[in-house]
Amino acid sequence: EANKLLNRLAEHSQNLHDMALLSLHCGLRCGEIFKLTWDDLDFDQRTIHIRDAKANKDRFAYMTLKVLDMFKSRYELSENKLIFPNRKGRERQTLSGVFQDTVRELGLNDNVSNDREKICFHSLRHTFASWQVQSGMDLYTLQKLLGHESFSMVQRYAHLAPENLREATAIFDNR
Repeated sequence: EANKLLNRLAEHSQNLHDMALLSLHCGLRCGEIFKLTWDDLDFDQRTIHIRDAKANKDRFAYMTLKVLDMFKSRYELSENKLIFPNRKGRERQTLSGVFQDTVRELGLNDNVSNDREKICFHSLRHTFASWQVQSGMDLYTLQKLLGHESFSMVQRYAHLAPENLREATAIFDNR
């Protein structure tokens, strides 16, 4: 579903595709993406400096190769300090309705009656977190990557890696 969404977004809006890729691969919030400037990127270290995030603390996100390639292709065409400026060249305040239109077009929210379970842009950040935990990332590291102030915010992902608990106690099997 994530790839289908990205592919369809690319057909409608390259900007929206690139913002979605950034959220999906790096776990960034909309507001964090809107504020990004070229000075926040370090291509050599593949880092993204997120300034004044939700908890008013700076943090770093790390670029996947796809994100690095996306930024490099945008950089060559850029004439603005902001990476994703609005049409007037200023910081975006809202996300284009094209995102929800695309979700609707793909039927991703069909038969979903609970609003909390419907796909929205923030769902990409949740998908990033879910993929990390399913790949074996510990919750403390995830907390730091997402920039959550409290550990309780990432505990919602714990159920995605029940094998980690089993493996943690299995170390005693050979003693």
